[in-house]
Amino acid sequence: MSQAKRYSIGVDIGGTFTDCAVVDSDGRVLTGKVMTTPEDRSRGFFNSIAAAAESGGMTLGALLEDTARLAHGTTAGINALVTRTGARTALLATTGHGDAIRIMDNTGRVTGASIEEILDYSASGRPESYVPTKWIREVSERIDSVGDIVTPLNEAELMTVVEDLVADGVESIAIAFLWSHVNAAHEQRAAYLVREAYPDLYVSCSHEVAPRIGEYPRTASTIMNSYIGPLMSTYTRRIEDGAKEFGYTEDVVFATVEGGLVDPDTVRAVPLVTVQSGPVGGVLGCVALAGQMGFDNVITTDMGGTSLDASIVEGGRAVSRDEAVLERHAVYLRRVDVESIGAGGGSIAWHDEATNTIRVGPRSAGAVPGPVCYGRGGTEPTVTDADLVLGLLDPVKGLAGGVTLDVAAATAAIEALGAKLGMSGVECAAGIVRIVDNRMEDLLRRVTLQKGHDPRDFSVWAFGGAAGIHAGLYAGHLGAKNIVVPMAALASVWSAYGIALSELSRTFQGPVYIHTPLQPGKLIEAFAKLENDARQYAKRIRLADSDIRLVRKVEMKFALQFYSVELEVPPGDFDEDHLELLLTRFEETYERRYGKGSGYSAAGVTVTTASVNLSVPRPPVIAQHAGLTRASELVASSRRVYWLELGDFQETPVYPGNDLIPGDAFVGPVLIDFPDTTVVVRPGQQVRMDDYKNLVIEVSSAPTDSSRVSA
Repeated sequence: MSQAKRYSIGVDIGGTFTDCAVVDSDGRVLTGKVMTTPEDRSRGFFNSIAAAAESGGMTLGALLEDTARLAHGTTAGINALVTRTGARTALLATTGHGDAIRIMDNTGRVTGASIEEILDYSASGRPESYVPTKWIREVSERIDSVGDIVTPLNEAELMTVVEDLVADGVESIAIAFLWSHVNAAHEQRAAYLVREAYPDLYVSCSHEVAPRIGEYPRTASTIMNSYIGPLMSTYTRRIEDGAKEFGYTEDVVFATVEGGLVDPDTVRAVPLVTVQSGPVGGVLGCVALAGQMGFDNVITTDMGGTSLDASIVEGGRAVSRDEAVLERHAVYLRRVDVESIGAGGGSIAWHDEATNTIRVGPRSAGAVPGPVCYGRGGTEPTVTDADLVLGLLDPVKGLAGGVTLDVAAATAAIEALGAKLGMSGVECAAGIVRIVDNRMEDLLRRVTLQKGHDPRDFSVWAFGGAAGIHAGLYAGHLGAKNIVVPMAALASVWSAYGIALSELSRTFQGPVYIHTPLQPGKLIEAFAKLENDARQYAKRIRLADSDIRLVRKVEMKFALQFYSVELEVPPGDFDEDHLELLLTRFEETYERRYGKGSGYSAAGVTVTTASVNLSVPRPPVIAQHAGLTRASELVASSRRVYWLELGDFQETPVYPGNDLIPGDAFVGPVLIDFPDTTVVVRPGQQVRMDDYKNLVIEVSSAPTDSSRVSA
């Protein structure tokens, strides 16, 4: 990253809008928000940067020429998985183990399924595989659990199988041999032979994608990686080539679901790390700002056009996991723990004839055709249409990307839905909002109470294009300390902002099996190898040792129990005494997470995995705004808004968000309009702007008359 250049750019492509945040060295920010271009997402990528450049009086080329880092959170991989538009993929497995992906782990019928699907046994089943049975091929080879070769790789058989697969039209191959995470020799040799014979064939190996014990999730991870590999290789090169054409001279970097940025070669080798990376950017933005403000515990909520994404920041750190469920397949994927539901502005409201009720989501209108009010061919009413009918959105101002809003069309669509249940249009719109907000509140309870977190210890941070409108309802009854709309003018592009602030980061991981009494030798050896791998990676992407930070971690579990805990290990040498302290920390952490007495210490403790995280720390660039003065008096307009709490429309003051300064405060109901979003302060709530230009909403029993309480 060139230190002489001024700008860092983050771009996040969502289902409806593509967001760009440009941060200069002093913390000033330019933003661009345009419609996503599903037919070619790279167009929306560069359109968003051009919009941000224009807002700062620059051309796209001038901005990119002065940019030190261009970072991208992409949805290309997850979209291919969801729509099943990836490559024609085959699986090479050890003889006798080809059915691992079909057998799954005996929970395949319920993994990732809704409660309705689980209870309806006759209508449920295992998820569809990404590899047809005819393309699952077994190869003679065998390595045992300690890494010894039992049966050598039959290279002639391997190449015969691959030749047959290529002739049948296969475009990508996943290699997942038994115990390859302990000894990768056979996978490495097989990949070399296949690439030598068929250089255009995409190949990924399980020891590179998911080097962990567990045959099914390791295999599923490798299959998905190969499935999206060719598409992601093409997409990343298109982004790189386009950036160079516009004058960008550095390496484009890509956001990962773990949190952080990696080089394009890593993304092409392990594209699975990019799935759902956009929402993680928003979490990282919260970590950065909350840390400067002294907030340790945050519930992050990102409501965009298609989903609500929620996560936890505890003790100033994002909560992470090593597993994920993608399209009902369990995979190994080191990631920030973000949970999502289909509840966004574009979520479609529909009549469930079986129960004669309104349902909202999970289907979304997306960018094309979009909500009915966009006038782009949408016919089914959405949450955005309901917000417009209730007066929460400004029908005159419109939305980002030049989207104008058609109130009449939205009203007609919602009235048609309401007529099926004998409701007026306003009643139907209010019902849609209540349903979607109740669903989102349920998600927040799931990520807090059901995981041992007390919401009263947390603040809810609301960002994304639609969160400011709905947070007062979906977080209003949670019992959290308050609701924060972070740097409110940036809230609608917050994930892109978080990506722009992110560090280069990559984790190197390997299996380690050490049972109590713990001996340090094997662990020291494992860390030495992983740290060497990390330094070699840093060298490859032109980083000096002085630029990087290495953090060691281990995963530990009680020997006869399933769940593990990850703990940080201090740098430098360590001995048995250090390991005893590590054991004590493990037992304390385990009981805090799973309950007192939940650990079975009599069985002993096992260290299962060692990891080393490489990162390149960056100084904070978030600006404070205390001491700002207003050039002229703040003037409010008004519009009629339907308030669920009041059961009627009320003329409600509307303040221009960009004119607010730290210290401004209001009592709800009141609306605060920004160019790309609206913040709704509901009756009984109060709002103030703090020194960082966050809007902080206090949920209380305040009077419901809307009035200015300070200037």
